[in-house]
Amino acid sequence: VETGNDALDTILTEKGLICERESITFTCIADGSALGFLKPSEIYSLFGNALDNAIEASRDVGDLALRTISLTVREAIGMVSIHIENRFAGTVRFVDGMPITSKEDKVNHGFGTKSMEMVVEHHGGTLTMEAQGDLFCLDALIPLP
Repeated sequence: VETGNDALDTILTEKGLICERESITFTCIADGSALGFLKPSEIYSLFGNALDNAIEASRDVGDLALRTISLTVREAIGMVSIHIENRFAGTVRFVDGMPITSKEDKVNHGFGTKSMEMVVEHHGGTLTMEAQGDLFCLDALIPLP
């Protein structure tokens, strides 16, 4: 994967291999150069957690044709737009606009979404997540410096 950002390339390559192994179709259109103002650790936190969550949710989808994850990163009107969507099985519960972990050990899980939110808000952006039917969507808008 060559997006123009080494950190993003590393994450997308790793997660793409996991998707291939798990029979998840992963599509990506990403202008990594738009993320040049983020530290590599912020990119790993934001994209690593988001894609880990999407992969975990996609694994539970019984129909292999519906095991899909799509990622778009683009620059538009002075903002970086990040959109990730995936199918899931079951239900997603939200508290204050953020999904709560479905894992039994609630004390030691659920930090990934908080860290994603911290990265986006640190740069003056907004992070939203929603579930409609069996489709989960994550959207982040971050103003360019």
